[in-house]
Amino acid sequence: MLRVLALVAFLVPATASAESAPTVQAQLSFRDFIHGVVDKLESWNDTAIPDLSVLTTEPVERTESSGYGWREDPVRRRGQRFHAGADFRADPGTPVLAAGNGVVVFAKRWAGYGNVVFIDHGGGVITRYAHMRKIETKVGAAVTAGTRIGQVGSTGRTTGPHLHFEVRLDGRPVDPNTALAIAELAREKPELAHIASFALSPDLQRSAKDLQDRKNRRELLGRPERRGAPKRQRALW
Repeated sequence: MLRVLALVAFLVPATASAESAPTVQAQLSFRDFIHGVVDKLESWNDTAIPDLSVLTTEPVERTESSGYGWREDPVRRRGQRFHAGADFRADPGTPVLAAGNGVVVFAKRWAGYGNVVFIDHGGGVITRYAHMRKIETKVGAAVTAGTRIGQVGSTGRTTGPHLHFEVRLDGRPVDPNTALAIAELAREKPELAHIASFALSPDLQRSAKDLQDRKNRRELLGRPERRGAPKRQRALW
């Protein structure tokens, strides 16, 4: 869905340098089209999606992330378990950054999260940063996007060093990578972001599957992985 919206955003600019009659007519038609799509989507989903534009920064720079949704439990190695965040692979001690402006509302060790920080960004948007080796902020601290709040580690229930990053909207987890992509789109093309945000609806998010999970890939592709395919990295938690 996001790829389609990105294509539409590329083909239909938000502003035009020459406000000719054909240009104005095209802009009008495009806005009417977006309005119609939004009305249709809202008729299918009655859950309002908070404004995500406050999220401007990836919590760990220049690294890959994955892992949201149903997948094999990498700790017990049997059965599937829902993974409510994205895992950012990085070396221990790598800086962890606030994803957006907000206030720290939780900062201590907590169960399987290990050392974890919660940041409230307002409007129902909260981010979580877990498994950190060291917390470098405190409850009540006002942080801006990109502020260093800790270090990547492997505390809590984990199979190796990484940052477990969550985005929660009105208390429910959503795919962080999708949320960050929609946040960027919201700052550039608000109308398109409104449509894309329906990808974060509760029904879709509850049934999401981590496509890096071998079983999920087999179900999606309808065939086993080819022999000799590059070995994938072990899932983190």
